[in-house]
Amino acid sequence: MDDHDSQEATTWTIRQKNAMAALLAIIFLFQVVMLRRGNDWGGDFAMYLNQARNVVNFHDMSDTGYVYNPDAPVIGPRVYPPLYSVFLAPIYAIFGADYQVLKIAMVVLMVGTLTLCAGLFSRQLTPGYTFALIALIGFCPIFWKFNHDIISEHLFVLFWMLAMWLYERERENTEQPTDRFGSAVLMGLVVYLAIGTRTVGIVLPPALILTELIRYRRITRYMLVSVGSAVIFYVVQKLLLPSGGSGYMDQVSQISVDTILYNLYADGGSFTHVWDNNIEIRNAEKVARLSGIFFSLIAIYGALRANAARFQFLFVASILYFILIVIWPGASWDRMIWPLYPGFIAWLLYAFQSLSWSQNVRTALVVPMLLYTFGCYGVYYINSDYSRIPGPEDATAQEMFSEVDRRLAKDEVCLFFKPRVMAFYLRRPSIGYPIDLTEASLERTIHDHDVHLAVTRSEDEPEVPELLAKEGFTQVWSNAEFQIWLPATEPPLP
Repeated sequence: MDDHDSQEATTWTIRQKNAMAALLAIIFLFQVVMLRRGNDWGGDFAMYLNQARNVVNFHDMSDTGYVYNPDAPVIGPRVYPPLYSVFLAPIYAIFGADYQVLKIAMVVLMVGTLTLCAGLFSRQLTPGYTFALIALIGFCPIFWKFNHDIISEHLFVLFWMLAMWLYERERENTEQPTDRFGSAVLMGLVVYLAIGTRTVGIVLPPALILTELIRYRRITRYMLVSVGSAVIFYVVQKLLLPSGGSGYMDQVSQISVDTILYNLYADGGSFTHVWDNNIEIRNAEKVARLSGIFFSLIAIYGALRANAARFQFLFVASILYFILIVIWPGASWDRMIWPLYPGFIAWLLYAFQSLSWSQNVRTALVVPMLLYTFGCYGVYYINSDYSRIPGPEDATAQEMFSEVDRRLAKDEVCLFFKPRVMAFYLRRPSIGYPIDLTEASLERTIHDHDVHLAVTRSEDEPEVPELLAKEGFTQVWSNAEFQIWLPATEPPLP
């Protein structure tokens, strides 16, 4: 980015700032009005809310009732990092498990992230391009879908972007970078907050070290204090909550060439989903994918152009983050690249802004891209489902929960396809089915964890009830969606 671009990009009038505030308010209202009712089966939301409930009750955060199954490590770790649950705790204390209120809180976090994006990327983009960036992110159907999920990425991406904004604010001037001790400690705190929200935040310390080494070709005081502070904050957390975020290392055994190649395809291809049109016609999907690939290549060019003279913290962190999620098993599709979307779209716009042609030519090129993208958004929303989201609040699920509660003692273990949801709703120990479901793995799960009751779904493969029957379980209750099974040695309740 040349000096002229830098001056043009960072000069904002009061009217432009007010207009940005108005755009953010419009995005907030749009996202809130568009929220669907209900909540899906998920699983992560139940774990976070279970931990939040424990925080509210001053109870051990790790005592959630979720029984970790080594044969199903990708369901989730024994305990999640604590900070997102701490964030949810006051909301849960006031409103309980009110999913609409919780979703509105997610929208608030999104708007906070967009505000940071505006502050960060306005250092490279002109006001017009920055407005386009915030609108492209704020109205994107991907983020509309994200706002229906009560998951930690909402808070993590906020801290991720805050770290990027703080770094560029303090270290933008490479000739005379800010080297204040307090600023470095603040950066360390934000880095820790990201790690304490999602373990994948561990890419930030090495990214910060690499960025400093590339920019200054030496070990800097800012680097040492920032990383050192983050480590100290994290050590304090582990001393207070030793089990927070435990269980991820068990997934290492799941890493293989196949999982890496699949994640590379899924995570890399997810960037093209910005241009999804939600039309289930082969040619429409092809057009969406081809246009997504084309714009993704332009975004890559923009990223390289923006970092040609000086590597950005965001650029280095994004590379390390992408490498980690590709390697890690089960880390695939849109949710995993969530923190990368803002930079991706910003670099797409920067690619157009940085063209050496005249302003008129650049405008003539970027406007069709914007019209096409917003057109894809519009078609996607037109073809979307706005009915109530099916999930654990459905009558059939509530009926099943009531039956399980009636038939299972408080300390007895239940086998269920969504163990964390069962544990949250019933406060009963619950374990998930093995991922590779075989007679041996199911027997191991049942006997090693003393399972007293199993729940199946009508949509399950026929092998599930067959294997349960082989283990001596008998169906004792059912409704339209669920079946309850007990060991044959235990007499069924009337």
